[in-house]
Amino acid sequence: MRSAASIRGAPPTSETPVNALRVTTAAEASARDQAAIAAGPASFALMLRAGTTAAAAILRDFATRLSHGVAVFAGSGNNGGDAYIVAAQLSRAGVVVRVHAAAPPRTPDAARAMRLAAPALVHGAPTGHERLVVDGLLGTGHRGALREPVLAACTDLSRARDGGATVVALDVPSGLDASTGEIADGSPAAHATLTFGTIKRGLLLSRGHAGRIVLLDIGLNGATEGDDGAWHLSNADDLARWLPPMAWNAHKGRRGRVAVVGGHEGMAGAVILATRAALAAGAGLAHAIVDAPSVAAVQLTVPQAMAEPWPSPTASRRVDALAIGPGLGRGARSSQLLEQIVTDHRDRPLVLDADALWLVAEVATTHGTDAASLLRHWTRPSRAVVCTPHAGEFARLLGTSVPVEWDARVGALREFAVRGGVTVLLKGTPTLVATPDGGPITVVPHGTSLLATGGSGDVLCGLIVALLGQGLGPLEAAVCGATVHGRAAELATARLGGIRGGVLEDVFEALPLAWRQLEHAVPHPPGVLADLPFPA
Repeated sequence: MRSAASIRGAPPTSETPVNALRVTTAAEASARDQAAIAAGPASFALMLRAGTTAAAAILRDFATRLSHGVAVFAGSGNNGGDAYIVAAQLSRAGVVVRVHAAAPPRTPDAARAMRLAAPALVHGAPTGHERLVVDGLLGTGHRGALREPVLAACTDLSRARDGGATVVALDVPSGLDASTGEIADGSPAAHATLTFGTIKRGLLLSRGHAGRIVLLDIGLNGATEGDDGAWHLSNADDLARWLPPMAWNAHKGRRGRVAVVGGHEGMAGAVILATRAALAAGAGLAHAIVDAPSVAAVQLTVPQAMAEPWPSPTASRRVDALAIGPGLGRGARSSQLLEQIVTDHRDRPLVLDADALWLVAEVATTHGTDAASLLRHWTRPSRAVVCTPHAGEFARLLGTSVPVEWDARVGALREFAVRGGVTVLLKGTPTLVATPDGGPITVVPHGTSLLATGGSGDVLCGLIVALLGQGLGPLEAAVCGATVHGRAAELATARLGGIRGGVLEDVFEALPLAWRQLEHAVPHPPGVLADLPFPA
């Protein structure tokens, strides 16, 4: 594991996650299945493993919901085959199971699964007393509207959910497009989705419909080599490996010295939030460089920080990383300060956030160029630059609206990162990170709408600049910062029991536990690759 002391003084480099999990479209998932089948196990072996692993997850995680029996809804395709295996394995474990087949199996593997499971199955409509129902009607190959008889079965699933039953979907909830996240009318929402081999992109785009997402290992590791366009999702081992150790005897100079530049008169709050977040990420020293009228507010609110008026070139040159933008303002003075900071600190890692991104686009237009070209010109000698736009700020940087279609959006994100020579973290649901080398997109799926409030981006900015100051490369800092930010929101939302009544202070209070979970990830049970909670 690298430490800030060992890396400081050498340019940080981003690393593609060694154990990155994959987030796939339906086509990418199918290609991986076929590659795995071509390399060894027969297709039915994958189905048997998928159903068996899913049954084990149900027995482990939903044991308290099984005493009144389980209703399993099976479709006619291979998703139905998975459902037959789940039903058989639950029955063999002593669970009372009733299987409702929406239609007879139409694929050889599904027919084989039904025949194999037949001795353990009881067919018939659910009794209505079951506290857990399994949705195995439609899988990743489905597109468009639901049709009978599947629509009627989906109605029964939704009715069971409304009656208090827990709905567990296999691979994807029936009627949810695995690639786009579009939800067909009548599609039953799941409390949890047990997805196989890869996380389907649509699950992350419609988290409210998918619920908790549990990624199960069915033996696809290494099935597709190279970059097939699938997004990367770093697992817990990667994140823990990236974080530098915090030695018990480390002094403040070894924990990273950072500066946050912004806080125009009347906007000190943004810098206060970012500076607090940097300190909460372990920064040893934090400078808040703000407009002179904002100095007193910073000193009063964050006494641990050193508050200094613009431009404070002496203080900012002593830091290991800088962030500029929170509450910076959009006037001529702010623009001049931005250009001065970027020009004077090209040898240090830098975060460009909020008003700094607005000003980049403004200056580019003034000079008759585009924002990506301006960024490359400004930051070419820099060791690491992270830009953190939300969709509106990214549209301004692009000079056009952000594409709605996700492949086009990712294409625009990747192209901007390459042309600008910067790492770009596009905030949203989910958050996407692109690197200047044109490598795979990394997705951060964590967070709740508790973060959809003013000041949330300033907190994220502070987390990232602190991690850069501790020696992380731009990809690692962006992904770790966004992950702990999102996990803190999830923890706070779960503690509060919802979003209303929650404020950013609740996110701050949850940060210590979020850091502990990142640093000391609990191993997943056998067969589980990832477990993404969904707070109610």
